[in-house]
Amino acid sequence: MDLRLDDPPAPGVVAVAIGGEVDLLAAGILERFLLGAVADQRGPKPGLVIDLSDAEFFGCAGLNALLAAQHRLDRAGGWLRLVDVSPAVARVLDAAGMNTELRVTSSALDLP
Repeated sequence: MDLRLDDPPAPGVVAVAIGGEVDLLAAGILERFLLGAVADQRGPKPGLVIDLSDAEFFGCAGLNALLAAQHRLDRAGGWLRLVDVSPAVARVLDAAGMNTELRVTSSALDLP
């Protein structure tokens, strides 16, 4: 799994890119990384943009990491957006019925 912080698309927003394979072992690392990024945010409506265009495999444990970050942001009055999801991620979102729970956009320009 590859993780990196990208340039934020707007003030108060953290941008993260996830690539490679997010399996059961990597999901724990991903969750800690995302929750750390969420915890470091300041402002009245913190945001987290996650670019998944380079994710080659994305298991259900990775989906749970995304949901944990989203729930933490929801409690803080913030938001989470998935951007440019790869076909591997799209399949998991569809199979789990998470397309309504996690908001997917085609561009970081489609932010709230």
